[in-house]
Amino acid sequence: MAAARLITTAWLLLCGGALQAQEMPDAVFAVTFRTGLAWDAVKPPDEQARFADHSANLRELRAAGNILLGGRFGDVGLILLKAANETEARALIARDPAVQTGVIQADVNAWSPFMSGCTDKGASQ
Repeated sequence: MAAARLITTAWLLLCGGALQAQEMPDAVFAVTFRTGLAWDAVKPPDEQARFADHSANLRELRAAGNILLGGRFGDVGLILLKAANETEARALIARDPAVQTGVIQADVNAWSPFMSGCTDKGASQ
């Protein structure tokens, strides 16, 4: 619930609610990232196995227009992912090398906005 409030607030702050509800992407998924069973608690994130590959995958998804918004809260990473359907969303996340090796655990859930909003397409990547 806190994640939903965080994303909705960020969405509204970034965009001021500029888009109408009908302009929202058809399928958006909230993806949370947490440390997985293979995470080495002794190492910082940038020294984790496959972490650089995880970052590269997120950059690719952003460049392709799949990531609408992303950020962290506490030790959790969260993105809003645009995909044709849940199967595609799960496939996009499943290809992440850090997810494949269990360094990072990802959970994919349908995003159901209750307020319209937008993302800043001009934001730095």
